[in-house]
Amino acid sequence: MENLIKNIPYETFSYVGGFILFFVILYKFFPNLFLKIHKPVFFIIGILSLSLGYVGIVVPGLPTTVFILIAAWAFSKCSTKFTYWIENHRLFGPMVLNWQQYRGLSRRAKKVAILTIIPTFAFTIFIAFSMIGDLIFGFFGIALCTWLATRPEPPVKNSN
Repeated sequence: MENLIKNIPYETFSYVGGFILFFVILYKFFPNLFLKIHKPVFFIIGILSLSLGYVGIVVPGLPTTVFILIAAWAFSKCSTKFTYWIENHRLFGPMVLNWQQYRGLSRRAKKVAILTIIPTFAFTIFIAFSMIGDLIFGFFGIALCTWLATRPEPPVKNSN
């Protein structure tokens, strides 16, 4: 697995993420542009985001939640079948539904995310950057943890 990851150029993830962000912004400001081609474009965005979300499960530093939420949004624009699938997925379904209904994350999801971000960012800072890069990356990590911690929590369901 490690050899596979080392053989993939690091920039590939940046290009795919940038491609997805470009189309999300393009759709937001120019929705009429997508009247005829929106379904295939959103389907591709959904598949790429879902793929990056799965890769993010095993690659430290690559966010899973963000890509899964983008995939759910993209699938909601093009495919009821995939929207249903991701909303009823064993791992991703509760996260997607909590975000759609409450714009929040469960307490467990916040803890797991923050407890994963801190050592990953610390390790990356230790091995990868110069002092300025360390400061920028550290600030980004603190901002990300703060943003996660301040998201609302969905109501707890009683099992009565």
